[in-house]
Amino acid sequence: MQQRSRGAAVRHAQRRRHLAAVAALVSAAVLATAAVAPAGPPGGGAGAAGTAGTAAAGERGLLPGLGGGRLRVLAGVLRQDRPGSGWYLVGGAHLVLGLEVVSADREQIVLRFPPARRVVSVLCGPDETYAPLGYTCGASVALDRVTVRLGRGGRLADPTATSAGPYANFWLLGLVEGFSGR
Repeated sequence: MQQRSRGAAVRHAQRRRHLAAVAALVSAAVLATAAVAPAGPPGGGAGAAGTAGTAAAGERGLLPGLGGGRLRVLAGVLRQDRPGSGWYLVGGAHLVLGLEVVSADREQIVLRFPPARRVVSVLCGPDETYAPLGYTCGASVALDRVTVRLGRGGRLADPTATSAGPYANFWLLGLVEGFSGR
């Protein structure tokens, strides 16, 4: 039996803790989406990229927060079909909650959401197509936007030149608390 080095054991433990955190966040998102009213049809007055346009759809993705506040789930599947074709959030078979793509340049992809008081967390991960190609992603979050940076081989990757095919995705999932006006 092969023994792990101390560094490998520490990395393995960190990965397990990260996966446990992701699992908890995903569980919260699943519970939130299962417990809310269904959204209206895409493009049917529901606002940009899955944002709510009706009272019933406006409650989509809400969870009780700490101290009586409300948590909102942010979620989406980020895709670019061909290099330079433009990043978008996939609808149809995938659910978009509270996010909208604003821009993409050679360094980052910027998405927005209604202003929040606090950010819990936003996670980004490559799918089964991007991951074996060595792609990673990370999210930097402000109170009203998510900035996603892509990496490959330990270096920044140009989002405008990145595509692994028409069904390759980066997954986004997050929680924010205390949207203004609520």
